[in-house]
Amino acid sequence: MLLWFKRIIITLTLLLLALLAFLRFQGWQYIAAYSGGGFARSLPDAASIAKNQSCDTPPIQVLSYNVMYGSAFIEAMAARFRNGETGKGELPWSVRLPEIRERIASFSPDLLGLQEMDADSDVAAIVPLGQYTLVSYHLGNFQYGDSALLFKTERFEPLDAGQLWLGNTPDLPMSLGYRPLSMIRYVNWVLLREKASGFTFMFVNTHFDNAAANKEPSATLFRQRIASLTTKGLPVIVTGDFNTTANTERYRRFTGTDLQPPLLENAYVLAHSPPVDAVLHPDHRIDHILAGGPCKVEAEQWSIDPRPLKSGLPMSDHDPVFARLRFIDNPVSQ
Repeated sequence: MLLWFKRIIITLTLLLLALLAFLRFQGWQYIAAYSGGGFARSLPDAASIAKNQSCDTPPIQVLSYNVMYGSAFIEAMAARFRNGETGKGELPWSVRLPEIRERIASFSPDLLGLQEMDADSDVAAIVPLGQYTLVSYHLGNFQYGDSALLFKTERFEPLDAGQLWLGNTPDLPMSLGYRPLSMIRYVNWVLLREKASGFTFMFVNTHFDNAAANKEPSATLFRQRIASLTTKGLPVIVTGDFNTTANTERYRRFTGTDLQPPLLENAYVLAHSPPVDAVLHPDHRIDHILAGGPCKVEAEQWSIDPRPLKSGLPMSDHDPVFARLRFIDNPVSQ
């Protein structure tokens, strides 16, 4: 009997060690990669795109919005196991989504970066996919839209798209972050060409983790892989929940504002916006719209919409950030 018990303990210990090794050495990510998800796509060759690039474009309306638990699945699990509570006391997704849909439509964005989405059907509940093209991560039937992005199909055509994973192995899908067993986070990107003008640029959306152990290396990776594309001749527009205010060293790092010119600039700065309520200023917000590249970039408008639901209850724990951007040929770079 004692020998049998020892064998069980040894077997369980070996299984536990195997599981820890599986997680430690990104076993899940390799399975995701080789079972159809693939490794991260190479980022576009910015130098070749920059040749004969014209920067003169009509205004591009950009919206970034963390909708807070935009998932029918999470709502169903919360209803089953937690009496409907998802952690912050907010109203269920199904109750909030009609007004979220109206709020997004009121901005009529050409480019839309969403955070905390889940399946494609959740996105379709708030954005008409007949008018927009959706880019998010798919692995077979599994869909993960935490950094889902959309663009107006009539105006833009996609040339390439992919994800960069915020973890120690950024080219492996479904990375669990830099700290063990963190949330899965990624940078979502699409290379777009404006159909009318041929203007080609990168649209990027992301959601940094809220743990400093993940945010710090994510900021460095973002600068190296994404923000640096602007130095290679590629115009870039970025939306995201960076869990980082604009008055921090981390923000200065991933935007490259330590350089002249900066790698990316906040749309608030580009708009030369007058002082706003301190609570709404980028120095006190963690959601940002950024832009940069070889073109001169102007923001004709920048705003944050703090309005709650019609009932007065929160629509989300974040507010939509909106900007109307224009790219103009820069005489200095010609």
